[in-house]
Amino acid sequence: MRAVTWLAERLAAAPDLEAFHAALAATGVLATDPRFMQLEIDVSNRCNIRCVMCYHSLEAFVRRPAAFLTVEAFERIAEMVLPHAHTLTLALGSEPMTSPHFVPVLRAAARHQVPRVTFFTNGTLMSKDIIDAILDARVTEISVSVDGATRETYEAIRRGASFDQVLGNVRRLVAAREARRQPEPRVRFDVVMMRRNVHELPAIVELAALCGAGAVNFFHMVTYEGLDTAGQSLAATPALSDRWLGLALLAAERLGLTVTAHPPLFAHQPAPASDTRGAFAQTPYCTFPFFHVSMNSVGEVLPCPFSHGEAPYGTVTAETPVQKVWLGPRFTELRRRILDRDPPDMCRRCSYLASRFPGDRELFVSRRN
Repeated sequence: MRAVTWLAERLAAAPDLEAFHAALAATGVLATDPRFMQLEIDVSNRCNIRCVMCYHSLEAFVRRPAAFLTVEAFERIAEMVLPHAHTLTLALGSEPMTSPHFVPVLRAAARHQVPRVTFFTNGTLMSKDIIDAILDARVTEISVSVDGATRETYEAIRRGASFDQVLGNVRRLVAAREARRQPEPRVRFDVVMMRRNVHELPAIVELAALCGAGAVNFFHMVTYEGLDTAGQSLAATPALSDRWLGLALLAAERLGLTVTAHPPLFAHQPAPASDTRGAFAQTPYCTFPFFHVSMNSVGEVLPCPFSHGEAPYGTVTAETPVQKVWLGPRFTELRRRILDRDPPDMCRRCSYLASRFPGDRELFVSRRN
């Protein structure tokens, strides 16, 4: 029996998370540490700004009713997943601080003592009370979206946000952390790369250092149907992208900032095969569905954190635990296809793979949402 067939059958038959992990660890797909999972969960389905490249600018998202994860719903999920988790991320695509339950959920999360507690934010709503709660809960890392080094560029992209306010909030967070003599949370600037800001990438790195951030993260813009941003994609201007990203990486090295992740330079990518097998050559070509639980604020479990526009694979309720969904038939089939290197359409337009294989234009197609 082929190793991938054996593994697929073992995973399909796993009665619980412990057996599931044991099968993955035995074949080297995941490490042997029993804390092998990451829970990434939205506590809100809202955002308070309208970024030009974000699906929260689509009218359908603006009009939908607000939905906030309650502490009780969070605890149901946490009790089953967090004993197996190395990371909890309290944001998946929305702004977590728009939730009236953000601070109570943060306090509940702290009681589970997950090694890494993180979240993504646009930084606009980070008040003193929220900063105090972040420090009290011992959050380990906060990723702040900063897509420009100048007020003009930043505010043209992140519509409704104030450049000065966000940077002031970051500085206040860092100052409060230093006043308590706490090493965490670390602060990271996340940068969406596009034609209108690519020339500012090195300056964004310098700005991160000035604000007390210790890391930066770069990734290519995802284009969504209905937003008319395809012309901003750097896939059409690889030399421009390589020039400014290369300078930004040099700036980070000079300033001592960690680059958490960045796309390879286009020039370093071989020409893709006609069937785009380059992105799917490894077994498994993606490990997210083997360790990552992605959930929205109403308890729907998504195939992976990059499954833009895909229907959920199930909903967690008081009667349906997260384990039943995550070990269920739809995830089993997705994992089998990944192990067999038979990518579904979702994978063939994956923004994560696009940032790993920028030479593959098929991966840059617009996403539904």
